[in-house]
Amino acid sequence: MKKTIWQPLILGVAFGLLAGIAMVSGLSFMLSSTEASNVIGFYMALFLLSAALGGPLAGAITSTICVLFVAMFGAPDMKAVSSDPVVLWTNVVVIGTLVALIGFAYRLIFERVKMPARLLPWAGIVIAFYLLSSPINIGIQFTLNGEAGILSAVLGSYKDYIPQALFDILFTSLVFIALPARYRRPLWIEVKPGTPSLEGRA
Repeated sequence: MKKTIWQPLILGVAFGLLAGIAMVSGLSFMLSSTEASNVIGFYMALFLLSAALGGPLAGAITSTICVLFVAMFGAPDMKAVSSDPVVLWTNVVVIGTLVALIGFAYRLIFERVKMPARLLPWAGIVIAFYLLSSPINIGIQFTLNGEAGILSAVLGSYKDYIPQALFDILFTSLVFIALPARYRRPLWIEVKPGTPSLEGRA
């Protein structure tokens, strides 16, 4: 098996398990002691880093493993939400697809923008993910379950996602800055010596 496949595969599994453990173990912190929606977790940052560094395959694997891990080993309230097949499988399919697309988007900016300027379009990718994931996920879930109030639910989710998105942008950007240049290259890109579009881009 080519390393451009098995390396993303291993990364996706490892990050998926870490993200799942981060969710079920409460590896998060609260901006407010009264608002559960203000809990910021590391799991989404792991989704984003997996997709960026491992590519679409790694990103989709990470998000899928995390969702299923939480459904099996999460707290009772988490299991209660995941017990709805519509919620469970829309999270698997929608989030998995969007995270996979992040892998393509990161490769696009990796090949065209050098560090540290690359962090600006990267922030745009993260924001776009949150802008798209909420209406798609909520829209599908509400429609299939015959519920009303899609618009208010989407707008409410945006308010809740603001601190998480800001945290994800800051945390992942710091990781990219800290990583040695060779480790910022997406693992699913097969690099040939002297390739002008990749040499010196990391």
